[in-house]
Amino acid sequence: PATIDELENRLQSENFFRVHRSFLVNLNHIKDIVPWFNGKYLITMRDSRLTEITVSRNKIKALKKKLAL
Repeated sequence: PATIDELENRLQSENFFRVHRSFLVNLNHIKDIVPWFNGKYLITMRDSRLTEITVSRNKIKALKKKLAL
């Protein structure tokens, strides 16, 4: 089994971004991004379960830049 660091290196692409130490997301499958609390944001994924993923505070600026927000 690969670690998330190994997956991140393999998937180095414009379409993937590590939003938290535990989550690597496909940017093309984000449905919504909303402010949550304590400077964090919450991503809702475009999947059958509408998975919600927390974006860490230290990653939100880079994510916004990557998504041109």
